[in-house]
Amino acid sequence: MQTNHRMTRQKPLLTLTIPTYNRGVFLRQFLDSVRDQLGSNSEVEVIVSDNASTDETPEIMEQELQRGTRLTYIRNPENIGSDANFLQCYERASGKYVWVMGDDDILAPYALGRIVECLSGDEFELVYLAPFGFKGSDAPQNPSPSQRNVRIFADPEPFVRRVHLFFTMISANIVNKDRVESIGHEPFSKLVGSNLIHLGWIFTALRGHRKSLLLDEKLFGYRRDNGGGFGICRVFGPALSEVAAQWLNVPRLSKLISNGALQRHIPPHLLIAKQQTGQPFVREDAHAILSKAFGKNIRYWICDYPLIVLPERPAWVWFQMVRIVNRIDRALGFPLLGW
Repeated sequence: MQTNHRMTRQKPLLTLTIPTYNRGVFLRQFLDSVRDQLGSNSEVEVIVSDNASTDETPEIMEQELQRGTRLTYIRNPENIGSDANFLQCYERASGKYVWVMGDDDILAPYALGRIVECLSGDEFELVYLAPFGFKGSDAPQNPSPSQRNVRIFADPEPFVRRVHLFFTMISANIVNKDRVESIGHEPFSKLVGSNLIHLGWIFTALRGHRKSLLLDEKLFGYRRDNGGGFGICRVFGPALSEVAAQWLNVPRLSKLISNGALQRHIPPHLLIAKQQTGQPFVREDAHAILSKAFGKNIRYWICDYPLIVLPERPAWVWFQMVRIVNRIDRALGFPLLGW
């Protein structure tokens, strides 16, 4: 492992860390979005953990270091896998708060200042950032800031109703590492290979919840069309349910998260799998996987099963009805998720 350009500073408030592998073109865009925001702000450290990329990533990082950007560059001598690289990012972070961010995401121009402002003013176990999505290789240059929309939750249940499945979006969650380590937990390495290792520290923080923050202000953007390489049904079905049961261990909250996956996240992927032969996720026997884990959950039979068995056109119509129900549920504060 090689570490370059280690920042010299007191303990930062926030560590922004980026695990990366062979996405040099996207990583360059991310660095472009964060560079000017760092300035001389000693409250933020940036770590890039390169999982032995074979593309232009090392050259991009060398150029970035030569520009004087305040960051730490770690290059693994060999590919240790995505989960282990995520864990390395968490473990190497020295900030009070840790933000592990996707290498294909971007920051809005006002993001770091706004986040530091919020973290400096109070103490939270978790901070959730509602993102904006974009498609294609060209990142939006100046995403428009939305009206400031901040909510603080002392009760974890309404917070989980609002976030539910999106705890799995790693870039959307900032965790209080000091609190996580004080709460105590099993080794996060037990989650290597799950594609959900970040839920170890997120669910630990949620288990010890005292106060959380939701920022709905378009502070970062994610690429809608740049995922894949794993089985949607397996990961967001039984695997997510098992991780929630073991690491969160609060049944009513675990139920909200699983219901969010069945009701909101899995249905569009089932429709895409039916419509496209070249879709990027691993092909699965969706019914065998989901019915075994959720056969007693009515959401599976209403929101997911019809999309598996219906022909493409009727499945599309059914999906539109599911979307309408979900929009109504969102407008009402997600009451259906707890039903």
